[in-house]
Amino acid sequence: MWMQILGALGLFLLGMWLMTEGLKVAGGKALEHLLGKWISNRRKGFLAGVLVTGIVQSSSAVTVATIGFINAGLMTFSQSVWVIFGSNVGTTLTAWLVTLVGFKLDISAITLPLIGVGALLKVFSPRVRGQSLGMALAGFGLLFMGIASLQQSFSGIHIGPENLSTVISSPVLMGLFLGIVLTILTQSSSASLAIILTASATGMAQLDMAAAAVIGANVGTTSTAVISAFGASSSAKRLVLAHILFNLLTGAVALLILPLLLWLVRNHIDADSASLPLMLAIFHSGFNVLGVLLMLPIEPLLSKWLLTCFRSNKYRHSELDSNIASVPELALNALYKQTRHLHDHVKSFGVITPASLSTINEASLKIKLAKEFVGKASRNTLTEAQSAEFETALATLHGLSTAIQSYTEFSTTYHDDPQIYAYLPAVTQWLEKLQHVVQDTGEQDESVWQQLNQEYQQLRLTMIRTSVEKKLDLTRLEQCLNGLSNGLRFVRRLREVSRSMSEFEAHEQEPSATQA
Repeated sequence: MWMQILGALGLFLLGMWLMTEGLKVAGGKALEHLLGKWISNRRKGFLAGVLVTGIVQSSSAVTVATIGFINAGLMTFSQSVWVIFGSNVGTTLTAWLVTLVGFKLDISAITLPLIGVGALLKVFSPRVRGQSLGMALAGFGLLFMGIASLQQSFSGIHIGPENLSTVISSPVLMGLFLGIVLTILTQSSSASLAIILTASATGMAQLDMAAAAVIGANVGTTSTAVISAFGASSSAKRLVLAHILFNLLTGAVALLILPLLLWLVRNHIDADSASLPLMLAIFHSGFNVLGVLLMLPIEPLLSKWLLTCFRSNKYRHSELDSNIASVPELALNALYKQTRHLHDHVKSFGVITPASLSTINEASLKIKLAKEFVGKASRNTLTEAQSAEFETALATLHGLSTAIQSYTEFSTTYHDDPQIYAYLPAVTQWLEKLQHVVQDTGEQDESVWQQLNQEYQQLRLTMIRTSVEKKLDLTRLEQCLNGLSNGLRFVRRLREVSRSMSEFEAHEQEPSATQA
């Protein structure tokens, strides 16, 4: 019997995962718009959190994506806090979905057709978004098949509420413990809620224990955010702490109003096991909404305090975060911003006085991490347009890498001998022109580049001739020529990267770029 419960839970989790992953791709543009562009105040941030959680059916996914936005610098802290508050309210939709559709309606007749249609779309649809929609439909069917299996499995277990309280005498404490543990083990408050609601519907758990378990599930869901914050930026850690504090506050509020709920049921409401899931859904939504109302006056003070926490002088090597790599639309947005930042940073390198080796190494590490981010993000299901954008981004990052390599050799020559580029006055003059071209790589026409090449060739011959005539150090001459050649190669690579950046920017700004 317990293996049947495990299998039913597996069906539910698989269905939830398929539905979430499918909706993230099929509705990725809406997710990016709501989280990345639409938010401008607390109200919109809250509504975005509710809506996006309702779309993807996963508050953990929204929390993780929001943390990724914080790390990428795409969202301010005050905006992100209200997205998290909204996601806590949005996740209560799962309880309503399970209660009103899973328990109240007989959808067994359409469960298998949903899975069949979804599988056919996944296999035969020519468009990625159609395939993702198929995943979502199949996941929807599996989710409710899992709920039906859970209900059937729990009906066969003859364990009363009194048996569940043998370890912990208090039903409320036992419920809290079970809710927290179930959520941590499954890493899904939706799964633990499905188990709790099914147990209450089959009479295994009475209202006090089941309501406390719902509170525990609400608190336990913060474990996913805690895990995602390891190695994250200070802002992301502040957001995780805000998430934990909000859930603890709502949990405390729920525990305070729980006696009122129990009093109403015992004295004024005729409740049986069939109506318990609906009451739990109302209770779940109610204490989360009440928590949000309490946060209205508290949040400004809370945010002010949180902004003083986790301060660090350590410079982050990359603003990209693996948390948003699972949502292609969001990953591309963050990747474009990071690549633009890297491009501008490399263009700021000095030519007359080359940048320090530590600065160059830091830029190289950022580029390496950006490439790794592309590798993670491109493992997702992608549309053809998204694949093209990731290819363009990778080509741009490769161009930056080769530019850095040339500049490293140019800079190393200077740092080995700070007077190397003072070999002749003409060298300094040519480097000044090179610096001007570096700063305007995206604006210079081809004639400017050709003139710079011609001047380099003339300078090279002049240096060789002067060295022979004045019997100068020929080893030093060779080092200087190699350094200048690497400097010229650095500018050429930057010009190529500037063209790639223009292409990347055109993809990002094109409204239909991500349509399949």
